Amino acid sequence: MVNRILSLAIFSLLMAPAGAQTDLSGADRVVTNAGPSIVTIKTILKTETTFGGESQAQESRLILQGAIVSPDGLIMISNLAFSPYRAMALAGMGDEPGSAPQIKTTPTSMKVIIGNEDTEYDAFLAATDTNLDLAFIKIEKLGDRTLPFIDMGASTSAITGQTVVQICRLGREYDYTPYYQSATVNGEIKKPRAAWMLQGSVSTLGLPVFAITGQVIGVLTVVTSGAKEQGAAESFGLGMFMRMISGGGGGAPNATFVIPATVIKGVVEQARLRAVEVAAQRATKRDTKPAQPEKPAAKPSSKSKGK
Repeated sequence: MVNRILSLAIFSLLMAPAGAQTDLSGADRVVTNAGPSIVTIKTILKTETTFGGESQAQESRLILQGAIVSPDGLIMISNLAFSPYRAMALAGMGDEPGSAPQIKTTPTSMKVIIGNEDTEYDAFLAATDTNLDLAFIKIEKLGDRTLPFIDMGASTSAITGQTVVQICRLGREYDYTPYYQSATVNGEIKKPRAAWMLQGSVSTLGLPVFAITGQVIGVLTVVTSGAKEQGAAESFGLGMFMRMISGGGGGAPNATFVIPATVIKGVVEQARLRAVEVAAQRATKRDTKPAQPEKPAAKPSSKSKGK
């Protein structure tokens, strides 16, 4: 009898850590494999607002997080930072005609930090998908360098009850260290589009969501029903929205869901093509920029004579 109790105790001690270790090793694997593809974006946004016949402009600085989705440096992020009307609608603002100001938001500067590198790469806004609330930016001047990326084609499906994770990064003061947030799939919707619901700490819009095995499941983004619901402003405030697009957390509100990676895959392919077009347009614009008129020759100074 004593031997039986002792055997059961040993079995319990062995089995409990084994189960925990499986989850821990899985989370560690996702951080190790997917972490290098999660980048930090420093952007300056110029916002021009017109309301009541008066206009004003201001600049704001945001630190966003994105995921590299192709080896040539295409990055997927949330589009809400560049779509003020979408943000206002989610915050329950501007429902009445003429009640909302006219707002135009333009990114004037984008810098990408890969991992914890010191280099800040220039980037540009290449494409947006307002239906999925996603945007894509492209890193410039990578040369022959290829980057680790999240392959949306190597995906798996989700089932209710399973644990999923999302990889984010801390700020510069913590050396951009990658870490994971976890959640549980607690439901699935079919309309207005197929997507999974989450319950937990996964909350950064525009970033991929992974199974504990390491396979990508989809991307956390906004899915609205299209129906106006009373109290929308309380359920998804602007403050919550700003925290989420900048990686602040705070829990995912009811409007956020995980869109399957199979859907995102086609969007990524279209964004890659669009990025090539935009890059060519930018190059042409630089090449055709009018030369500055020559200034009249100045009288040589003592400094110029020595050159």
